[in-house]
Order: sequence, then C-alpha cells, then structure tokens
Amino acid sequence: NDNYAFFAKLAALLEAGQPTGWDIIALSDWVVGLMVEQGWLLPLDWSLLPTVEANLLPAFRDPVYDPGNAHSVPWQGGVTGIAYYPDLVGGEITAFADLWDPRLEGRVGMLTEMVDTMTLTLLMLGVDPQTATLDDAEAAKEKLIEQRDAGIVRKYYGQDYVDDLVAKNTWASMAWSGDIFYYKYLGGAPDLEFVVPEEGGVIWATPLEIPVGAEHPRDAHLFMDFYYRPEIAAMVTDWVLYMTPVKGVREIMLQKAQELKGADRAYYETLANSPLLFPPDDPTAANLHQYKAFSGEEFTAWNELFEEVVRG
Repeated sequence: NDNYAFFAKLAALLEAGQPTGWDIIALSDWVVGLMVEQGWLLPLDWSLLPTVEANLLPAFRDPVYDPGNAHSVPWQGGVTGIAYYPDLVGGEITAFADLWDPRLEGRVGMLTEMVDTMTLTLLMLGVDPQTATLDDAEAAKEKLIEQRDAGIVRKYYGQDYVDDLVAKNTWASMAWSGDIFYYKYLGGAPDLEFVVPEEGGVIWATPLEIPVGAEHPRDAHLFMDFYYRPEIAAMVTDWVLYMTPVKGVREIMLQKAQELKGADRAYYETLANSPLLFPPDDPTAANLHQYKAFSGEEFTAWNELFEEVVRG
C-alpha cells in the first residue's frame, strides 16, 4: 500500500545480516538514501549498464537521494500534485493552499507518505525542501493539523486514495500523476483533472536497487540495462502511464500515433505530448522539486512529527 510496509520487512532482514530473497527491488527514491546510509544496497557496476548510460534522461541523473546514481537507476518517475473534479469543487484548483478551503469539508484526500505531504506543505509555506529544518517541519505539521482539525480531510491514504477519488467520495486529493492519467483516459473518469500546485510540485522516481545479499546481482544489472532499451521502456510506459526516465520513448509514441487513426491516434498524441510522461531536462524550471535528502536521524524526527498529524 505504501513504502513503509515493504521496507519494514526488508529492514528486519537486513539489520540481521540476512538476505532478503530479492535480487532487485523498487522502493521510492527517498528510501534509497536511507538504505545507502545503512549499507544495505550494493554499489552498481556501471560497466554492466551501457544502455542505461546512453539513455538515462537528464532529469533523473545525479539525484540528491543517490549522487551519481551510484546505487540505483530509475524505473519510472512521476509527479505529486493535486487531482480534482472541477464541477464538484466549483471551478479550478491551482494551489496546494486550496486544499484548506472550508467548502471542501470532508472531501479532501491527503497522503500517508510523509515525504509527499510534508514537502508540498513546506512549498506552500515558502520553504525549500532541501534546506528545510526541523523547525520548518514543525511549522508544516501545525499547518496540516489546522487542516485536519477543521474537518476538511476525509482520510489520509496510501495507494488506496484512488478508490475514494474515482468514487467521488473525495472531490480533491493529493495524487500521483500516473494514477490520474490512467483514470482520466482509460479508467472511466474523464472529468478528473491533475495540476501541479502553483507553490510547486514534487518530481520523484521509483528506482531499481540491488539489496545486499542478492544472489544474482549480475542478472539484476542485466535486467536494468534491458529495461533501458527504448522499445522496452515504451511498452512499460504505455501500460503504467508514469513518467519514463528513458530517452527515445517519446519518439516511439509519436511514431505509433502516426500509424493509427481517430481516437487511438489522438490518445497516443496526448501521451507523446504530456509533461507528465516526459520530464523537462531541468525540473526546477518547471517548478518541480525533489524530496529532501534525509539522514536516518532526520527522517525519524520528521516522521514522528507527521505521525502526530495522521494519528492524532
């Protein structure tokens, strides 16, 4: 349902020095930094990753969570923003602060992923997530409690946020871009909209990593490199509708559109021209920010603050 449950299972094994049983895992980018700090990920052998080196898009190179992509390569990426129904909320939502509107009482979905919810709240408060202090996190916590205590939040969700959103139990929700792309174009919710808040959104990756104790690390490298063939990455992107880190996928989508007619052609043209599938070379110019690069101690302190919000 979210990163925490799976990571807890892995951490128990890794702390005990036992193999996890996995050769390759895909946990969100902020988890990578925590695992590297603990020595739980194998360094990548880039001599086995020539296709990755050739095709990794600039937006996903040298991330703050894993400098030099030393321990991970992105599998898919995405944007954390806001999904909403214009007819239900009474117009456009443009800002994260709009999710504090009393008119949305009981109809707003927020996420249980601390890094997403705290990052967007910090941006709303005018704080750069990368330089945010514990005091800044405390201020974000208080702002979130204000929203919660006003009765605006229906629930704090993991991946199940889409269920209440598609059922229109929530009218506006924090959301991950690929989910909304799917439901808008393929999942029967054409009136659903996605927006990057004017205060800023989050660009993130779900990278591939090799845990310490993996039995087949060479195979894991070969799988990573295989995925970075544009024709393979295009198949995955077409299916999951999240942001690709692989160069050449957009051109394949455009070519596919040219081979089709009518609604199918229009659909693939929409995919090929979506900034939610193909990132800008410089995400910061598009008002997209990375999560803070946490130390383990920082993450624990921030998470304790966030738990006051979610469990309060």
